[in-house]
Amino acid sequence: MTGDPPANDPLDTSILFDVFALNQSVGRLLAQAMRDGPLTPAEYAVYSAIFELEAASPTQVATRLGMRLTTFIDQLRVIESRGHARRVGHPSDRRSYRIVLTGAGLAAHRRANRDFERAYVAFTSHLATEPDDARAGLLALRRAAEAALEGDLGPGRASPRRQVGRAG
Repeated sequence: MTGDPPANDPLDTSILFDVFALNQSVGRLLAQAMRDGPLTPAEYAVYSAIFELEAASPTQVATRLGMRLTTFIDQLRVIESRGHARRVGHPSDRRSYRIVLTGAGLAAHRRANRDFERAYVAFTSHLATEPDDARAGLLALRRAAEAALEGDLGPGRASPRRQVGRAG
């Protein structure tokens, strides 16, 4: 699909469907921009979280990414096997560790960042609002998803009934 999405959704789908479709469009944009780079868009996101947090625990990185801890640990094994990250001791908890990018990991992140930035500039040039305003809306959506996961759909809780007449 390469056309513009409909301005008003005649199917009256849900905001969750719209977020899913947005994820698909952004995924295609980043895949195209980063196709010849050293990292996939998903890998770039993981490296970026580690880079931004500097030296963080696996839980902190997974939380930043909105990812399950076990999923992040799987990603970390791949990054470590490439020699792009290493574990360092945690200053206050000897049982834990923090993750840092190695020189090779920083270099891969830096190279991938050039392609990401091209996509970011192209993307933001087409926004109908300021990037900070768009990010605030996305943060509100993420908080709603996290709250629903923890509260309404947490372990041992019944799933709410699907809203009648609402597709997606």
